[in-house]
Amino acid sequence: MRHVTRLLLLLNLHLLSLAAATAQRELPTRLRLNWLENGRSVLVRLDVPLLPLWNQEDQIGEDLPSALIFNFTLSHDKRTLLVNDNAILPFENAYVPPRLYAYQTSKSTDDFKNDPLPDYKNSPQFSLDYSRIVPQAEDGSLKYSNYTPTLDLDILGAGIEEYNTFLPSDNQRFIRITLHQLEPPSTPFSSLSFKIADISLEQRDPDSQFKGPDGLKPCTLWSWLCADKPKYPWYQYIYRENFDEYGKIGSMRRFIHFKWATMIDAYGIVQITVLGAGFGIVVLSLMGYGIYRLWKRAQVLWQRRPRARDIDAWTADEEIGGLLDDIEEEDEDDGYPFDC
Repeated sequence: MRHVTRLLLLLNLHLLSLAAATAQRELPTRLRLNWLENGRSVLVRLDVPLLPLWNQEDQIGEDLPSALIFNFTLSHDKRTLLVNDNAILPFENAYVPPRLYAYQTSKSTDDFKNDPLPDYKNSPQFSLDYSRIVPQAEDGSLKYSNYTPTLDLDILGAGIEEYNTFLPSDNQRFIRITLHQLEPPSTPFSSLSFKIADISLEQRDPDSQFKGPDGLKPCTLWSWLCADKPKYPWYQYIYRENFDEYGKIGSMRRFIHFKWATMIDAYGIVQITVLGAGFGIVVLSLMGYGIYRLWKRAQVLWQRRPRARDIDAWTADEEIGGLLDDIEEEDEDDGYPFDC
């Protein structure tokens, strides 16, 4: 009976701790939004606890609360979602994910929500590292009866001038934005247009640890893309130090594109084209000559096959002739009497 009582007590304590943890977790918030055009364009204010407020005059970070401002807008055809003028869903080029930037502000949530739209162009602008997740597959060749993609955008790091920092705080939220297609179900994927159906700030999952660049799989020339996942768009963690204009640094694809661009810069596209054409002609000529030699060799071997049969026939005739000679010699020996 004591064991049962202890078990029930432990179970109650566990349930109480879960309830307390759930109560402490804040619900998704939509208070930090400022709609510019309903369903198409919205400003989002994201608190960043570990990012100091940048003093542009002294070029230092001050220990004051700050936030980043994101402008999510659908393109004019409503087929592409932009964040601060960069295509984020879908990517324009998934091999080279876009570099994201955001303006910093010290305004509170109430000021951001209630004040007229401010001009952030004079505010500090930070370069960002980010994680990008789209739970529903992004491959346009797949068929959907109703395509409602959700984008999770988590800011992992920020930098300005010579200052750079990672942002692993559990108190920082990530942005979740959901699109709904405007066309009827079963519309071809290439013809879909969207509206912004929902946008919220979600709490980071405490069970998943912050993954910095050192926690990612090393990138070497043995890998074509050094991808984070096996399917399009391949990359989830986009750190500025890992990408340049040619792709993910260290990958085979980036190496080839970099070498090709270097050759064009050094010799010009015309000379590279001529050299490439000449090299191609040489390679094709060698391949053609090799094929010709193989063909001639096959002909010679084919022509030799009957001769080999003749030689076998001659050998058989000689063996039969030898047997006949032996028989004749034996007959001749039998015709003479033994010497007395």
